[in-house]
Amino acid sequence: MTSTLLTGKLVMVAEDELLISMLIEDVLADAGCLVVGPFSNVSDALAAAKDALIDVALLDVNLRGEMIYPAAEALAERGIPFLLLSGYGREAVPLNHPEWEACSKPFKALDLTARLGARFQAGRHGIRSVVRSGGAG
Repeated sequence: MTSTLLTGKLVMVAEDELLISMLIEDVLADAGCLVVGPFSNVSDALAAAKDALIDVALLDVNLRGEMIYPAAEALAERGIPFLLLSGYGREAVPLNHPEWEACSKPFKALDLTARLGARFQAGRHGIRSVVRSGGAG
């Protein structure tokens, strides 16, 4: 069901670790997504978040020591749903944005696509999902 939600969707990816980025691209391709990026620094991710054609985004919280939050805020302003990725788990979500959701690293491919699909579905219907704690394992 999730792959149906994501099939043909333009997914922005911001990830600075090459192997993780390649894994994410493979997972998204298997789900039928078209990857926008990946972007390995906040400056490039922010530019894409402001201007690129995107349906949903997957954002590593820490890119080369810089937090991705400006890009996340730009996406939120445009009404584009996104999912944060972080080894920090729930603590990666800023206190002033409790509506943002984070998926823990390491993640399982099916969990990642399910959560990304849920963010897309919620964003498409203007629904704010309730933040759930717990990692992907």
